[in-house]
Amino acid sequence: MGRLILLILVIALGVWVYFFLEAAGMFLDIPPKALACKPITAVVGVEDLTIDPETKVAYLSGYDRRAGLKGENPVGAIWLLDLNAPNALPIDVSAGLVATGFQPHGVSLYRAGDGKKTLFVINHANKRQTIEVFDVNGATLTHRGTVTGPELISPNDIVGVGADSFYVTNDHANAQGSWMRTAEDYLRLKLTTVQFYDGVKFSTALSGMGGSNGINVSADGKSLYLSAASERTVHVYDRDPATNALTERATVSVPGFADNIEVLADGNLLLGLHSKIFDLLAHLGDPAKLAPSHIMRLIANGQGGFTPETIYYNLGDEISAASVGASIDNRLLIGAIFDAKILDCTLEQAL
Repeated sequence: MGRLILLILVIALGVWVYFFLEAAGMFLDIPPKALACKPITAVVGVEDLTIDPETKVAYLSGYDRRAGLKGENPVGAIWLLDLNAPNALPIDVSAGLVATGFQPHGVSLYRAGDGKKTLFVINHANKRQTIEVFDVNGATLTHRGTVTGPELISPNDIVGVGADSFYVTNDHANAQGSWMRTAEDYLRLKLTTVQFYDGVKFSTALSGMGGSNGINVSADGKSLYLSAASERTVHVYDRDPATNALTERATVSVPGFADNIEVLADGNLLLGLHSKIFDLLAHLGDPAKLAPSHIMRLIANGQGGFTPETIYYNLGDEISAASVGASIDNRLLIGAIFDAKILDCTLEQAL
């Protein structure tokens, strides 16, 4: 009987190891797909970025995460990149605006019906978790306020749905350094949440997700898209703009840990994802070890869901560990978690 139990345990462990390695992309073989790209430097750790389709200005959000991992307290920035100007360079438009420190992560630009724009930014400075709210005035940002609360456990991405309201993802349910956080990662536990802030208080919009990560909404606000990284899935929800109620409509399986989502002019999506998790972890520890960069377009299938298509895949020598792609006209901007650059790529035609 004891031998039988041991055999069952060994088999169960073997099955777990196989599926863990599969989820980490160990058995994936993705052919490279190149674009004509040029690097834009004077930025670092642009984990997220978004493009204002009205002004064709990109907002780049980042900081030196490697310095942060070493225990330093680097100051990050929101850089503005004017895509109308040939050879434009990123300009820091957030310097000195957040007195308590600024280490920006997820970013979202919201445009109200009257044309007023709000930029929401996740901030990790000084081991605090906050949302910084900026009014956008042309090329200038004005810091309107800070939102925080115990609901912000490990905020990753954000999407504004009003001048004071937003959804924000927690990519873990447990604080950094906790053994339970490690268990979340290795057991791929579905414990994370999406929080909704109505301008006054937080409430849980979604729970029981596997690594809630990127989030965005359609132009009309009636669809919400969520990356569940460890599920290797993008969830699609119908959203009631009047009540903010969410009803799942579809799920989209993708070949990697899904990261940031950007919405294209035609309603299709761009997704950054990490298809080789062990390479990503190695790159985290050593910048000389490269991690693949993978950007996919999710094309509406006419049935409420999307079909994924690779538009860029690089083994890491051009840019490593890309986390976001955003596009306008025939340009594609690619940002990455650690690199001191973004890529500005030319497409044969607009997406």
